[in-house]
Amino acid sequence: MKKRLTSLVLVLVFAFAGKSAFAKSFEVGGGTLDAYASIRAFALYNNVDGGDVVGRDHSQFSIGMQSHSRVGAKWTQGDFHFNFEMGMGGAALPPPVTLRLLYGDYKFAGGNSGRIRVGQIPNISSTGSFYDRKLNGDDALLGFGTITEAIRRAGINYEIGDFSVSAISMRQDSSSFTALYNGYGNVEFTEIMPRIEAAYSVAGVFRAAGSFVQTSVKADNYATEQPRLNQRYNINAFHLALAAAPKIGDNMRIIASGFYSMNGGLYGMVTTAGGYDSISGVSFNRALPQLKEGTDKAEMENTTIVGGALAFRIDAFEAGLGYQSASNDAWKDNINGIGVYANYRVRLSSNFMIIPEFGYSNCGDRGSAPKSVESLPKDTRGVQAGVQFRIDI
Repeated sequence: MKKRLTSLVLVLVFAFAGKSAFAKSFEVGGGTLDAYASIRAFALYNNVDGGDVVGRDHSQFSIGMQSHSRVGAKWTQGDFHFNFEMGMGGAALPPPVTLRLLYGDYKFAGGNSGRIRVGQIPNISSTGSFYDRKLNGDDALLGFGTITEAIRRAGINYEIGDFSVSAISMRQDSSSFTALYNGYGNVEFTEIMPRIEAAYSVAGVFRAAGSFVQTSVKADNYATEQPRLNQRYNINAFHLALAAAPKIGDNMRIIASGFYSMNGGLYGMVTTAGGYDSISGVSFNRALPQLKEGTDKAEMENTTIVGGALAFRIDAFEAGLGYQSASNDAWKDNINGIGVYANYRVRLSSNFMIIPEFGYSNCGDRGSAPKSVESLPKDTRGVQAGVQFRIDI
């Protein structure tokens, strides 16, 4: 096994460092190694109006690498499969390098009894992948009607046929809870159970899925005068989602999805549409439970979100519309958001595409303000137009 891993590393080094044409497949350790890369860059114009933008970047034109640019390798030998993938882009300068995937698969009885996957694994209950929005990181209608994919976490997945179930660690998300406590000096997080996901999927055509998690939080308020000291309570979060993409005729596809969520921001797959200065205007923090005002106890109010999206695809053209509404009894009003987009994929070669796209969003008023606030900032609206450049190797 040590020799096999050494051979794998050496092949990756030579594959990506070579000056000649990129070689994709190799025979390594009695198995087949497939190396790949996808470079995804963009040039866009982004104009945002409204909201309460303070101390943020107001640049209207930008060029950059998208965070889902990647380089990776897959190795298969018999019933074993290995996948390693690094991300190579993002908003920071210089663009960070991140671990996107690192897992191994083993097929029981050649796959007749299912397969098990262990490692840093992708989510199985998101619906954003059914859509093909480009300029916002391929995340479709994030914040406007779909369940996005969370940052990938360590977990275990079992799949048999079209049914799949995962148990994913929530410990890596513990820092999210600091957003619940303005002025609190200490937040203790306890993982009671992993996030459980289940899905029934037909690839690219249908998905019925759900996710559930339970955690515990303790808040210490030594940094504030509010008398909510050392309170501990459980937080539950879940979502249910459906997506379908039936084909109509030879070259048209209708794409529809809907979801219902409670506190979905806890695991970073459900956002609210009330944002600041980006076209997507997304926020995970406001999709979390909120502290209840006017009480000495650390009581929480759950945030519920319902949303849906509809799109159609004709050959290389796609256009979509998404809507969602988030509500919480601690807020002055609901957060309602809408987003639309349209793009056209121009393939210049088997490896190179350019995709011009137009998008518009209206994030709605900042309804997440507490009820004690007399007036809300105006709604945030954004127009985005640009091009994605994609090279796949």
